[in-house]
Amino acid sequence: MKIVLKDRINFSMVAIKKHSGILAILLIFIAIGILLIYIATKIEKPIALYGFGGFVMVFSLFVFFYTIPSSFLYYYEQEITKKYGSYTIAKITNKEIEDHSYQEKADGHIDYIEEFHYLLSYVFEYNETTYENSFYVNSLACYEKLTIGAKIPIKFLRTNPKKSSVRRVKLSKELGIKSVS
Repeated sequence: MKIVLKDRINFSMVAIKKHSGILAILLIFIAIGILLIYIATKIEKPIALYGFGGFVMVFSLFVFFYTIPSSFLYYYEQEITKKYGSYTIAKITNKEIEDHSYQEKADGHIDYIEEFHYLLSYVFEYNETTYENSFYVNSLACYEKLTIGAKIPIKFLRTNPKKSSVRRVKLSKELGIKSVS
């Protein structure tokens, strides 16, 4: 499947808009680093200022190049799937509750914070090949309504069926709950 240049640009713009806040913050830090280095060129003993300005810039660029590409690619692929994806039905094959509970010390006493993540795995077939994926739901009520063997609506990319996602709005309507998120 060939993606036309106009669509590539649109998908990139959507991905950039999703990151506009973080990009603005990173650009501010890079500008501060450049400003500190500029000020260092104007004073007599600038070594500490050069070092600090350089650190601010390098750290900002590290954060940018380390975190943004994978997140950008995720949103880019979501847009490709949204436009060029195919719909099908998948079957839930596994359910798992991940316990991420922890203890937090506050005001001299220890609070136990319960945090659970509800993971559901599913399979679907495309061109006589079986593909697997999984997704999280936020609520226990939704997790309990989705049983092993239940059919769920998904969308996948025909050119790369490993890239699939649950159609959450449709699933919410089918289950009669507010949001699957």
